[in-house]
Amino acid sequence: MFVTESLNRIPELVEQGAFSEKLQKQLIQKFVNLEATLLRAKVLRELSKAKVDYIVQSAIQQEQSSLAYLFSPFILGNLNQTTIYHSQASLPVLNVLNRYYQAEKKQHIKMDDVLQALNIYLDLHDTDLDDVEFFYYALLKALCRADVAQIYLITHLKLDTQKIAAVEQFFKIKIHVIATDPLDKIMDSAELDMRQLMFKRKDQSYTELCERFSNLNAQLLSVSGRYQKPQAKQLVEDMFYAEHIYEKLSVYAEYMQTCIQNGVSGQSVALFA
Repeated sequence: MFVTESLNRIPELVEQGAFSEKLQKQLIQKFVNLEATLLRAKVLRELSKAKVDYIVQSAIQQEQSSLAYLFSPFILGNLNQTTIYHSQASLPVLNVLNRYYQAEKKQHIKMDDVLQALNIYLDLHDTDLDDVEFFYYALLKALCRADVAQIYLITHLKLDTQKIAAVEQFFKIKIHVIATDPLDKIMDSAELDMRQLMFKRKDQSYTELCERFSNLNAQLLSVSGRYQKPQAKQLVEDMFYAEHIYEKLSVYAEYMQTCIQNGVSGQSVALFA
C-alpha cells in the first residue's frame, strides 16, 4: 500500500486482519495523500510544542465493562492532559452521552477549536466500519497528527507487538496497547444510574462498579508512565466520588450542545464552566 517500507508494517498490525477495499476508499476520501501526511507528521512531531494523548477504542458493545474507558478523556482532562478519544458511536456510548448532549448528531465542528477551548474531544465515528477497519482508520488518523505524543489502543483485537514497536520507533511516538475482554460484563448501559456512578452517594452495586471502572482507567494512567498503579487508582476513584468527572463531562456537553444547536464552529462558543 505504501511506498515507504516502514509504513507497510501498519497494515500488518492486526493479526489475521488486512486493509479492506472499503477502508482504502475511506482513506482516499479522508486524505489527499495519506503517505505524505504521515511522513510530514513524523517530521513535525519533534518540533511540536503541543502534546496530545490519542485514545483509540474498539466499538463498545452492550454490557461490556470496557465502557469504563469512555470516561478516560474526562479523567485525563482533570489531570490537564489534552486528549482525543476516538471510538464508534455504538449504542452503549450513545446511551451514556445522549443524557448530556445530542451525541448522535452529525457535528460540523473543528476538532482543534474544541481542543483549544476544552482540551478534550470525543470523535465518534459512524458504525459503518468493522472492528479491524475502524482500528486502522483511527490509528492512521492519530499518526497523521504531529501533536500526538502518546496513542492508547484499547481493543480486543490480537495485535502484533513487534510490529507495533517498529511503528512506534519509526514515528517517534509512544503506543500503549490495553487489551479488553468482550466477556467481562456489567449492567446494561441504558440502566446506568449516572448520579450514583459519578456522585458521592453510592449503594453497594455502584461502589463495586466504580471500583471496576477505576481499576480499568488506572491501567491507562499507569501505562502512560505518569503515575504508579496505586496512585492512579486513587486519583480515578476520587474523581468518581468528588463529581470531577461529572463536571468535565457537563462542561463538554454544554459546549457541544451549543455548537450543535447554533450550527457554529467550536471557536465561536463561549464556555459555561
